[in-house]
Amino acid sequence: YEEYEDDEGTLALRHQMRDINTWLEGADISCSHPDVNPAQRRLRRIFNNADFAQGGRLYGGFWQQLSSDKRQEHILIEGDYCIELDYGQMSLMILYGLTDNIPPEGDLYDLSAEGIPVTYRKGIKKVIQAVINSSKVPTRMPGGVRKHIPSSYSIQDILKAVERKHPAIFAKMTSGIGMQLFRKEADILVDVLTALKAKGVVALPIHDAVIVMDEHQEVARKVMIEVFEEHMGLTPQVTLG
Repeated sequence: YEEYEDDEGTLALRHQMRDINTWLEGADISCSHPDVNPAQRRLRRIFNNADFAQGGRLYGGFWQQLSSDKRQEHILIEGDYCIELDYGQMSLMILYGLTDNIPPEGDLYDLSAEGIPVTYRKGIKKVIQAVINSSKVPTRMPGGVRKHIPSSYSIQDILKAVERKHPAIFAKMTSGIGMQLFRKEADILVDVLTALKAKGVVALPIHDAVIVMDEHQEVARKVMIEVFEEHMGLTPQVTLG
């Protein structure tokens, strides 16, 4: 941990987190999974590289230790089962918002029009995330990608297809911007939590998603869309996880 001097910005961040943690501490949340402690719900934001402009994701909640399936199976909010709402393709959508560009229609990871079959989508997504989160453009396939993309396609083939699909954001995508995107993503999630709290809705965050009671699904979806639009000027996809 790095020591730092408080200023208006850090005090505002701490105040936000204090409000959210007080809300979660008093909420009716239970979990039947034996490996977690449902009282462990105090969140903290972890920034990176000694820079408040980088990172800032939320950590510390017991639910983050569980898989998506386990969360939906074991967590109850106010005695009711929960659903998970995810922002779709969030990193790419933020990049389009930051550059004041409109994303192409449809699936942003679908490179079939660029000659890469859509059946390789999982691998394409991993490559794009690796590019965004690398300090320099990768020259070899990231770990785990080869089980999704055969060796007949090189990393250069995928990157050229990505550039053809996303020419407006490719330079930004390959600029080592990953930690700044995490900061924007986390700010959006914090504002979603704050807006839902104002509506009396308990929400548990997981980076680009929230867990809410099933009956609060539509309220949460509407808030997630509105907050993203306020931050980025674009309408995101919000889907059930």
